[in-house]
Amino acid sequence: MNCTPIMRKVPEMTIENNNKPDVAPALEPPASRIPWLGLVLGAGLLAALELADQKLVTDATWRARPDPAFRSATPRISVQQGFEEQYDARLAEPWTALDFDDRDWPPAVPLRPAEDGWHRDLAPRGIPFLTQEPVLPQRVLSVEAVRSRPYRFTLNVRPYLTPDDRSSNFVLCHAYLATQVWSPQASEIVFLLPRAEAGWATAHKRPGPIRVNGQPVTAGRATLQPGWNSLVVSLHGLFHLLEFVIVLDGPPGLRFSATGQEGGSPWAVVGPFDLTAEDLARAENHWDASLILVRPWVAGATAPAGEAFWAQGLVPPVVGAAFFQPVRAEDLLPDVFVQAYTDQVVATPVQVENAEALLAGAGWTVIQPPAPGSDVRLLLDFGQEVVGFQRLTIVAPAGTVVDGHNFEFIQPDGRFNFAEGMNNTFRYVCREGYQEYQTIVRRGFRYSYLILRDLRGPVRLGQVATVFSTYPQQRQGHFACSDALLTRIWEVGAHTLRCCAEDTYTDCPTYEQTHWVGDARNEALVDWVVNGDPRLWYRCLEQAGQSLERSPLVESHVPSAWQNILPAWSFLWLRSCREYLLFTGDREGARRLFPWVVRNIDGLRQHLNADGLFEIRAWNMFDWAPMDTPSRGVVTHQNCLAVHALRDAADLAAWLGEEAVAAEWRALADRLSAAINQHLWSAEREAYADCRRGAVLSTVFSQQTQTVAYLSGVATGERAERCRQLLHSPPPDFVRAGSPFFAFFLLEAYQREGRAQEFLDTIRRDWGFMIDMGATTFWEMWSGRQGRLTRSHCHGWSAAPTYFLSTFVLGVRPGGPGFRPVVVEPHPADLRWARGTVPTPGGPVQVRWENLPDRPFGLHIQAPPGWPVVVRLPRPGTATLNGQPVGETGELSS
Repeated sequence: MNCTPIMRKVPEMTIENNNKPDVAPALEPPASRIPWLGLVLGAGLLAALELADQKLVTDATWRARPDPAFRSATPRISVQQGFEEQYDARLAEPWTALDFDDRDWPPAVPLRPAEDGWHRDLAPRGIPFLTQEPVLPQRVLSVEAVRSRPYRFTLNVRPYLTPDDRSSNFVLCHAYLATQVWSPQASEIVFLLPRAEAGWATAHKRPGPIRVNGQPVTAGRATLQPGWNSLVVSLHGLFHLLEFVIVLDGPPGLRFSATGQEGGSPWAVVGPFDLTAEDLARAENHWDASLILVRPWVAGATAPAGEAFWAQGLVPPVVGAAFFQPVRAEDLLPDVFVQAYTDQVVATPVQVENAEALLAGAGWTVIQPPAPGSDVRLLLDFGQEVVGFQRLTIVAPAGTVVDGHNFEFIQPDGRFNFAEGMNNTFRYVCREGYQEYQTIVRRGFRYSYLILRDLRGPVRLGQVATVFSTYPQQRQGHFACSDALLTRIWEVGAHTLRCCAEDTYTDCPTYEQTHWVGDARNEALVDWVVNGDPRLWYRCLEQAGQSLERSPLVESHVPSAWQNILPAWSFLWLRSCREYLLFTGDREGARRLFPWVVRNIDGLRQHLNADGLFEIRAWNMFDWAPMDTPSRGVVTHQNCLAVHALRDAADLAAWLGEEAVAAEWRALADRLSAAINQHLWSAEREAYADCRRGAVLSTVFSQQTQTVAYLSGVATGERAERCRQLLHSPPPDFVRAGSPFFAFFLLEAYQREGRAQEFLDTIRRDWGFMIDMGATTFWEMWSGRQGRLTRSHCHGWSAAPTYFLSTFVLGVRPGGPGFRPVVVEPHPADLRWARGTVPTPGGPVQVRWENLPDRPFGLHIQAPPGWPVVVRLPRPGTATLNGQPVGETGELSS
C-alpha cells in the first residue's frame, strides 16, 4: 500500500482468520486515493479501512485492473507457491502517484456485499509485521559470459487435462505431448531436460519417457532424420503440477510444429485417454483421497488407443483427431529458471569495472556489453542463508534484461546445489535510464546469479541487496558452553528457525514456504527457547485447527489447495497444543483451541478398525527413509504417535478442568496401546513391525518405529528395554534415521533416559557434520553423505539441538503449565561450563554452571521474583538462586 508491504496472505480454507492490520503508516496525506498492489491468485481483495470519520470498504467504487508491467502467464514457482515474477518496467504506469488518472480503469467487480459478515469479521492481526532489513552480498564469486540454449519449452497443460480444476491435488492422467521437428540434415539432439537420471536433484516439472520417430530415447540422446521427425513425450502417470519442461540441444535451424506445418503451434496435447486397469489400481493405493483422475473428453480416446499411439510414436496419424489439442500461445510459458539453469558458459571476455562496489552498497559497478550472442553472469554470495525481497538499482538501456537465479549451497567438493525443485528466479526488463526495483516475491537463498541479457550498451549496477524479511526475533534466549561447536550449533539452529518464520512457521524459506503442521510442532519449541514469543505458535495451532472444517483430521499443511492428511502431523499438532499451554501458560488461548482438539480426536476415533487399531487412507510418512508405510493398512508408528497424542491431550484436558474428558482419552490411549502390542509386535524379531497389511506383519523393521513405541509408552517392561536397545543400536537390516527431523525424537529418547553423553556425541557427529560442510542453516535431510548432500539447506524441523541444549543440557524446562514451577536440572556430560537464558511467562531465567574435574558442581540461577523453582543437581555441589544459597534439590520460591 503506497509501496509499503502491509500483509502477506495466501488463500485460506476458511475466512475466520482475516487480518486487520494498522495501515496508518502506509497512508500519505492527503490520502485522496489508496494505491494497492495485490498478487492475486484467482481470488480477490477484501478490505475495510477504518478512518477517523469514516469506514472505506472494498466495493464497486474501487477501480482495478491487471498491472501491465507484470506478466501474468508465467510458470509456477512450485506446487506450493505462486508464479515466477517477470516485470517489464517499459510497460509500468505511475499508479502509486496521488495525481495518477485512473479514470480509464474499470470498476472492481463486487463478489459479495460490502457490509456482509466477511467485512465485519475482520480481526486485529495477532502477530507483528515481518522485518525489512537490507543485507548486502559478501563476495562476488565469479563473472563470466554465458549463452542460452535455443530450444527451451515450458508447457502448461492444465487447460487441456483439468481445465475446471484450480486445486494443487495430485493428478493421474493418460496423455502425451507431441510435436514434429524439422531438421535440415541428419543430426543428433541431446535432451538437457528432462535429464536421463531421476531424483530430487534433477529439475522439476519432469515429464515421462520420450520417443523420437517411434524409438525410445536412451541416455538423453536421439537422432533426427532430414525433414520432419516425430517427438512424443509421455504424460501417462501421476503428477503434482501440470507444467512440463523440455530443453534440447541440437544444430541450428531446427523448427517445431505439432501439425508439421509452418506457423502452427509447436506442441500439442494428445489426449486425455481413458485410464488403464493399472492406473486405477495405482489410484486405489494412492495416499490422497483428493487424487484427481483425468477422464477422456471425446469418443475414441480409449486406453488402448492411447497405448497404441505411444507404441507407434508417430505424430502425423493423430493430427486432426478430436483428442489432438494444439497448445495455445499463452500456455507456452517464458521460463527464467529453465533459461538460467541451462545457460552455457562461453569463453568470451567480460569487462566489469569496480565489482567491489556491490559489496559496499555504494558506488557503481559498470558492465560492458559482451560479444554478440552472449550475456554476462555475476555470482553473488550473501554469506549465509537469507530470505526476503531482492532489490537492485540500475542504469541501463531500455530492454536490458536482468534475471535473478538463486540457490542455497555450494558443497566443499565444488558441486552447486541448485534449487531444482522450484523456480527460484525472477526477471526485470529495464526501461531507459536510472531505476530501482524490489521484487514482490519473497525468496530464500544464499547465492544469487545476476544475469544481464540483451545488453545494448554499458550497464551500471548500484546497490544490489536482499531485504531480509522474517518474523521479528526477540532473542530472549541464549546458550553458550565450553564446546565452541555446540555453541555454534545452537546459533545456527536459531538462524534456521528465523529463516523459517514468517506469517506462520514454514518448512523452509526456499522450496515451499509452507506451514507444514508437524514441522511447526518442532519449530515452536525451538522458537520458545530462542525468543519466548507465543504469538506465532498460537497462530499456527489455530490455523491448523481450522483445517478440520474440511477434513476429519488436522491436515498436513495449511492453508493449501492440496488437501492432504499426514496422520503423524495431525498427532504432533495435538502434542503441540499441550506444549503450548505448558510453555506459555496461556489458558485462554488453550481453551480456544480445545474444541479443535476434541474434533481431531473424534476423527482419530472414527478411523479405528475392528481390532481397535488406527487405520486410514493417508500419507503415512514419518521420515525420509525407506520405512514400510503404505497408504492403506495399519502403520505402527502412526498408532504409537496416536497413543502419545491422546495422553498429551488428556493432560491438556485435565489442566483445563476437563477431568472426565481426560479420563476418556487416557482410557482410549490404553486400549489402543494394548491393540498395538497384541497385533503389531513380532515375537520372532522381538520388535514392532513397521506395518500390517490385512493380517500379515511387514518384514520391514525400523529404528523409527521402535523409537516412537518407546517414547509413547506403548512399549513397557521387557519390550521397552528391547526398544531402547534397538533405537540406540539398530541391527544392519533395520531402517535407520534419514533426516534431522526424526533425530528430534531420538534426542527426546536420550533426554528421557538421561543419556547426556550420547546426546552430545550425537549432536556433535550429525549436526557437526553439517557445520563442517559449511552450513549456515540446518538441512532437510542428511541421508546423502555422498553426491548431493540434501535438497533443502534450511529446514526448521532440523533445529532440534537448539531446543534440547537449552532445556536438557543447560537444564531449564517447565515443570507445569506456564513454567510453574521452573525446573533447573543440568546435564553436563563432558562439558566444563555452560551459561544461558530461557524465557518463561514470568520473565527470563538465567543459568550458569561449572562442571570442573575434582570440584563440586556449581549452579547459579537468576529467576523472576516469587517464581517457583525446582533445582536438581547432576552430582554433589552447590547452587544459588538470585544470589542466595539453596540445597542440592527441592522446590523453592525465588
